[in-house]
Amino acid sequence: MLEANREDILPGGINDVFLSIVSCKINVLIVGGGRAGFIKAKTLTERGCNVTVVSPELSSDFKTLKEYNNIKFIKDTYKREYIRDKHLIVIAVPEEFAIEVKKHCEEEFKVYIASYNFREGIAVLPYQRSTKNMTFALKSIKASPKTTRFIGQKLEKTLKEYDDFMEYSCRLREKLKIYENREEILSFISSDDFYFSYTKNKQDLILKMFFGDDFNEYNSSY
Repeated sequence: MLEANREDILPGGINDVFLSIVSCKINVLIVGGGRAGFIKAKTLTERGCNVTVVSPELSSDFKTLKEYNNIKFIKDTYKREYIRDKHLIVIAVPEEFAIEVKKHCEEEFKVYIASYNFREGIAVLPYQRSTKNMTFALKSIKASPKTTRFIGQKLEKTLKEYDDFMEYSCRLREKLKIYENREEILSFISSDDFYFSYTKNKQDLILKMFFGDDFNEYNSSY
């Protein structure tokens, strides 16, 4: 079973499945105090994970993270006991030092990221950004971080154009909990035609036309 982690088991190579994890409930151990460890620590700390960094030495970059209350530092060499209460392990040391950590992660059934070679891990940290009402992640099939960031910034700009509409949709969904045509309405508004009406501030009129006067009882605050 464990051997399957070391090779591409699908004909097309590695496939990905993304999970949206509640960050404040995730305990992360970062093994390594160099630049690679700092980059992962910065992202995970800013995203709200509970981060522990273990390393005999820390690069000066880590000083910028000491203002956060969800990160702590252990000045020590790696020991197996450090992964026991962690959900995610980031192996941010050279490969020759990573073998033992990886072996322990597999034996303890931990999710781990191998910073020295992403194919050696069972997870990666994709490009992530948030708008007011949405969060998205982007990862290239092959490694190209700078290009992924470039395209991700374009996607973020596009998503921001729909941010207010997403908020409207979520509020409407919450308000329609007891409305019998709830699912029909939600499907109706998730379309280019309705979005066009929304941009013209005609959304209430359109909903009234299609779903009747009694809809005003539920939609009066929009």
